[in-house]
Amino acid sequence: MRCRAIWATGLLIGIFAPSPAGADPASIIAHLRGTPASRLDLSLARLGETIDARGATAGYGGFADIEDKDIVIRAYSATVKPDEVNCRRILDRIKAAAGVDPKTGHPEDPASAYAALFRYAGEDESKIDPSYSDTVDSMLAIMVVLGETGNGKGMVCQSRLLSNKITYQKQ
Repeated sequence: MRCRAIWATGLLIGIFAPSPAGADPASIIAHLRGTPASRLDLSLARLGETIDARGATAGYGGFADIEDKDIVIRAYSATVKPDEVNCRRILDRIKAAAGVDPKTGHPEDPASAYAALFRYAGEDESKIDPSYSDTVDSMLAIMVVLGETGNGKGMVCQSRLLSNKITYQKQ
């Protein structure tokens, strides 16, 4: 019985003992809290999560980043057949989720739902740009990559959010 108690105590100490990695988790959390994310970082994360969540049910993933002065939505799938039909289907789905008609390239509302992800309560964006949401919409580009590229079998298609034009390229 005494042997079991010693073994159980040793097990509990092993479970609750600090990991040998060395750093205190509280210091890591404190460091990360002390490193502020910009609103751009937060907006890109919000947009990326929106794209990724919508794509999860349709067989693609996605994220958003900045390229030059564009906000680029990047969607990808290794499992969807890499052809123009599937590429357009994903592009159309991304546009429709923003409230943009894929056939015309026009938003249903004055601005897309994605532009709203770059707005924050208590901030008057009109002081930055009188047509802030319209400008954000004009900055949004979409790139879809299907299959493996680099071998001529993958498909890449691109479009602006507020456009009905799409370019396709086998890669």
